[in-house]
Amino acid sequence: MNTQVLKKSREVLKQILREKHDDIDSNTKSEVEALIEQIDAELSGNSQAKTTKREVLETFGVLLSVIHKGAELLDKVLSIFDS
Repeated sequence: MNTQVLKKSREVLKQILREKHDDIDSNTKSEVEALIEQIDAELSGNSQAKTTKREVLETFGVLLSVIHKGAELLDKVLSIFDS
């Protein structure tokens, strides 16, 4: 994958972990951290494996799903307190 795309993907993934760390379960965090490490290794030339667009997109999809489910749960909890 393009170096610039890898760098941008890594930065976005790190930012999501920083800003949404309380909303993301430990398994998903581990998955994201592993991808970040894989990207770091590829960018530094320490890995023969190439990160695919599919891996990056799947990880973003998992993060969006987890954050969305968290937002739905929060809405349900808030509606209980409002009634």
